[in-house]
Amino acid sequence: MIKFSLNGAWTVGKTPGGKRLRATVPGCVHLDLLAKGDLPDLNWRDNETLHQAPLAHDWVYERTFSVPPDLLEQDRVVLRCEGLDTLATVVVNGAVVIDADNMYRIWEADVKALLSAGNNHIRITFPSILPVMAAKERAFSLPGWNRYDPRFSGKSWLRKMACSFGWDWGPKVATCGIWRPISLVGISRARLSDMKILQHHRRGKTVTVDLEIALEAEQTGGAKVGLTVDLDLSIDGKSAGAIAVDLDANGSGRGVMGVPKPRLWWPRGMGGQPLYHVTAVLRDEAGRELDRWTRRVGLRDLVLDRHADEWGESFQFEINGRPFFAKGANWVPADYYLPRVTRAHYADLLGSAAEANMNFIRLWGGGIYEQEDFYDLCDELGLCIWHDFMFACSTYPSFDRDFMANVAVEVRQNIARIRHHPSIALWCGNNEIEQGLVSIKGWNESSMSWADYSRLFDVMLPDLCRELDPQRPYWPCSPHTPRGDRANFNDAASGDAHCWDVWFGGKSFEHQRNWNHRFMSEFGFQSFPEPRTVEAYTEPGDRNLTSRIMDWHQRSGGGLGNKTIFAYLLDWFRFPKDFANTLWMSQLTQALCVQYATEHGRRIQPRMMGIIYWQINDIWPCASWSSIDVFGRWKALHYLAKRFFAPVMASLLEDAHAKTMTLHVSNHEPVGRKLVWQLRATDTRGKVLAMARGTASVASQTNRAVHTLDCSAILTGVPEHGLLVWGEVLDGKRVISRSLNTFCKPKHLDLLAPGMTWAVTGQDDAFLITLHARHPALWVRLELDGADCRFSDNFFHCAGKEAVTVTALPKDRMTVAEVKRRLRVTSLIDT
Repeated sequence: MIKFSLNGAWTVGKTPGGKRLRATVPGCVHLDLLAKGDLPDLNWRDNETLHQAPLAHDWVYERTFSVPPDLLEQDRVVLRCEGLDTLATVVVNGAVVIDADNMYRIWEADVKALLSAGNNHIRITFPSILPVMAAKERAFSLPGWNRYDPRFSGKSWLRKMACSFGWDWGPKVATCGIWRPISLVGISRARLSDMKILQHHRRGKTVTVDLEIALEAEQTGGAKVGLTVDLDLSIDGKSAGAIAVDLDANGSGRGVMGVPKPRLWWPRGMGGQPLYHVTAVLRDEAGRELDRWTRRVGLRDLVLDRHADEWGESFQFEINGRPFFAKGANWVPADYYLPRVTRAHYADLLGSAAEANMNFIRLWGGGIYEQEDFYDLCDELGLCIWHDFMFACSTYPSFDRDFMANVAVEVRQNIARIRHHPSIALWCGNNEIEQGLVSIKGWNESSMSWADYSRLFDVMLPDLCRELDPQRPYWPCSPHTPRGDRANFNDAASGDAHCWDVWFGGKSFEHQRNWNHRFMSEFGFQSFPEPRTVEAYTEPGDRNLTSRIMDWHQRSGGGLGNKTIFAYLLDWFRFPKDFANTLWMSQLTQALCVQYATEHGRRIQPRMMGIIYWQINDIWPCASWSSIDVFGRWKALHYLAKRFFAPVMASLLEDAHAKTMTLHVSNHEPVGRKLVWQLRATDTRGKVLAMARGTASVASQTNRAVHTLDCSAILTGVPEHGLLVWGEVLDGKRVISRSLNTFCKPKHLDLLAPGMTWAVTGQDDAFLITLHARHPALWVRLELDGADCRFSDNFFHCAGKEAVTVTALPKDRMTVAEVKRRLRVTSLIDT
């Protein structure tokens, strides 16, 4: 097989009669306009409105190309378009070869008869989607949420990234273009068209790898006869098995290989992530290579375990025979202009997830089936993927045969493309449609019928999953209640839940301790990004919480989100002294909300067996639920996530009535641990008022309440606002997890100036910051003035009279002197 790339330099222009611009493929119209200077930065102030203008026009991409002679000698030459966004007509040398209408699909056409030696011409027209959406909306209006603009009301008829039309954390910027690679593929006789890899585990003994091969042949009667496929399984460059497979007259074959000493793949924190290479080489009768495929696989037995228990029905993932607690965050597209997301961008975000001790990412259904780099990195990092199909927060025309046929091809192609990845743990039909968008009353102004919902999510999608990927579980919706009334979408006895009773319901952070759900797949709280990120989209005059531009970059509740942030901030903390501290304190408020929920979820394990907060990343600079902003800067939440998702975690649970503090120890390490714990009550000067210490054995994947400290006698002499309780878990003499709790809100604490001092050592790209405090310092924040820096810990507590050492990794090379000069150290009392 010969592949000839058509990526690179094209031209693009409006049609009819628009000026031609240089274009880059893969790319999109907006990126080409940005490169030319015809569009300003999307992030700045309200430039979003200018980025909506291209949507009203038709656009044409064109280029000429010269075909290599050996390509024309092949039996077939296929034009392969791996991603056209979204409506597109492809013309080669004057002939229409493809009419595309789905950005998630691969589109192909045999164009050999149209090609010639010398120059050839390709033209791809992307008509505006606005008239199509308007016509569809007039014909049949599909109810849905997040309908921010009447121009986009028909968006759910289109197979296009839903959040490009706006969401409650992002702008309305729908674009078009050749967003994935495009090429000509020369085929002699046949090519590999499918390779399904199944695994059969005899736990502790062997793994059998079962490979099913299918060909696509050139259209002559005997094209498939006599062809064979050589299969090889290898790891670290060494073969673990090799066989030859003879193909039948239909071009199908099957090979089975046993792996007697398998190296198993594990989620992060439970073991390693060894990856095997499966190589299939298609050969003709003379042994000549016709095609070659290589896929990386991890040998693992990953299931969704649902069994009856004392609380109802479990919802837990089990890997290689061991149930484990899922810890992670929801993923949204990393950029509106998808072609500019690089492997380095993915690596930073997913590496940050791994660094924060996550083992799960939920790929949300309002985005895209991601690029290969995303899945490869999840495989390497041990991040399991809860994978939605691309349906979210809307109804869909499952009554329409053309729509369903289109979706069927989309799903087939994408399952086949990515199913070999060991990180994919579950296929999920959609996001939140069962959460009020389906009705027993049938289609109406706010919902669809259960019959039409089931046609897509209970029949077609699970049927395709069983056919194409039978060893992975399918789940129809998140959230979904599998027992009893499906409309009771957050049933605590079974299924998964999306609990938004704090952000949207006004409940307290403490209310989250009433959750008894089996798996929490969405919840969260918003915050602002840090001051440097806000400066990237505002002028100085905009930097007020209630300014027009601050509201513009807040999409939750039409600006009401900022009020919600501030209301909860004032419930927990004192009024910030300036705008910058308002931003930082919003991050602490967000982090506390998610910490309350996560610690509770870990304490009630195994009743709850997973907690995935909304969301890890941003698509532009804004107020949102993210723990990492659009520039890759960790918010307070991400630093706290590193602690509350840690393999061993201490948490303190207060009983305000009994005046007690109970220390819990949660262990997610692969083995049980015998650990030293200690509880200390101090005043705000750091004086120890009471102390308890002991050891406790905590089994893997369990939580244990190890000790309760009675503070009632202490509180007769020290007021609540003067008391701090510290719970710690030690490995030898080293504190591996620390928890702080009080009997009052932080805003009421009588804190003293901590008298912090610090020293900096190191060189080049890594520096050690050693801090001392005379008195307790709460939520110590480190930053390098005017520079990006990732710290090993931040927003942490210093108990006083101790040394705390943190590693600083500046983005740019610095000297010790520069780090000392730029380092800023503050704590709660400074806000």
